Amino acid sequence: MTVFDTRSVTITFRSASFTCPECAGEQPYHHQKVRKYLALFTYPVVPLRQLGEYVECQHCQGTYALDVLQRGRSEPDHTERSVHELAMRHTMVLMMLADGEVDDNELDTVLEILNRFSKRTTSLIDLEVYVEQVRRQPQPLGTYLRRVAPSLNDHGKETIIRCAMAVASADGKIDREEVEVIREMARTLELTSDQLHHIVLADGAVAA
Repeated sequence: MTVFDTRSVTITFRSASFTCPECAGEQPYHHQKVRKYLALFTYPVVPLRQLGEYVECQHCQGTYALDVLQRGRSEPDHTERSVHELAMRHTMVLMMLADGEVDDNELDTVLEILNRFSKRTTSLIDLEVYVEQVRRQPQPLGTYLRRVAPSLNDHGKETIIRCAMAVASADGKIDREEVEVIREMARTLELTSDQLHHIVLADGAVAA
């Protein structure tokens, strides 16, 4: 049994109100800081280093970079996407590009899922342009998820997993390899097995 491990802990640094791009209005927010801790069994005991920080809207649960506060009420950008929507799109595109080929059926599937889980509509042309941008700067899915995880709350992480499951089950089932990919994604995002199990039950996924 491993006695010592590391884990990420999210702490509320301050709370106030801001103009949320997603809600298009004034909402309460938490300024969250994510720090890595040395853990004894599962209990964090020694703070190590800060991994990231973000603004979390308490109404829509969207997370944003801190500069959303600097724009303030005078110049709100209601077209700005939350971090989890950007991560959701990027993750699905990386999954599409994993085999090196992207066909029309895959594009249509990802576009439908993206618009199902997003509050802002993406066009097919916008998606095709983004696919080409990602193709020019490829990176492993795990590397990307590790980088973006400290900017996501549980709501954002769970949404990414739901999108991945929707992509994998587009043909009516999820095969064993896809199940393992999704499990590894959940581990990288530091979701617990209970959280993943809840998502699977809620979404009614079926493994082949």
